[in-house]
Amino acid sequence: MTDEDRILARLDEFGRLLASRDLGIVDALSNRLGVTLFGSEAGERAGSREELLALFGGLFARPYGLAFAWQDRHVTIGGDIAWVIAEGLLHVIHPDRDVPTPYRLVGIFQRHAGAWHWRLFSGSEPAPPPA
Repeated sequence: MTDEDRILARLDEFGRLLASRDLGIVDALSNRLGVTLFGSEAGERAGSREELLALFGGLFARPYGLAFAWQDRHVTIGGDIAWVIAEGLLHVIHPDRDVPTPYRLVGIFQRHAGAWHWRLFSGSEPAPPPA
């Protein structure tokens, strides 16, 4: 498995945990190096394990689920730092409908002790141009 494959596997793991509303997502993101998450909604920011637990606990308590469908993913590696740029859809899954929304992600990873660790998750729903 290449480093690129390992990093994309971390992204896929995040997506699986999000879709299954699994609070193990906090452990998948957290590490002793530190991680910051910026989501696309107001207030979606976390920089500690406790903040991640609160953020995902709140997301998972909502009456809809979330799932990613990436259409384009690129990994660039420079030494022990790597970044992922991904574009696709965030599916907001209600009991009676699925609402796909365009979504972009920039993820930064750092290799430490032989493994790639999340350092930044920055996601956004692209906004229409100003009127």
